[in-house]
Amino acid sequence: MSPASGPSMLPTFEVVGEWLLVSRLHRFGRGIEVGDVVAYNIPINEEMGVKRVLGMPGDYVLMDTPPDGEGEGGGGGNMIQVPRGHCWIVGDNLAASRDSRLFGPVPLALIRGKVIASVRSFSEFRWITNTLRKVDSPSEP
Repeated sequence: MSPASGPSMLPTFEVVGEWLLVSRLHRFGRGIEVGDVVAYNIPINEEMGVKRVLGMPGDYVLMDTPPDGEGEGGGGGNMIQVPRGHCWIVGDNLAASRDSRLFGPVPLALIRGKVIASVRSFSEFRWITNTLRKVDSPSEP
């Protein structure tokens, strides 16, 4: 269990007061999918962070998502293909998150596990589920 701290994952997790249960079965990205929330070692300072996975190896992601989630990013909507052995992670609260938009794709070797539950007290326990669903590309005529 690790404490949640900071506003980058609001509203999924509170700024303080929540403890996160992390499954180490998913270390190094094993079994991780787009939409999962992961604990990882931040590449630029080696501290632990928690973010949502938005891209896996081979996926294309928008590099410069605007903090407010509206309009085009500052770089005109530049796309990047996530390299092999990496993932793309972002916070749910884009305006308050330092994530792959800052430090680029994260090596899967830095994934410490998948967040599977949140605990506020002994009576407040909730499972963390992946609510994102894959959308197939439209068929060409």
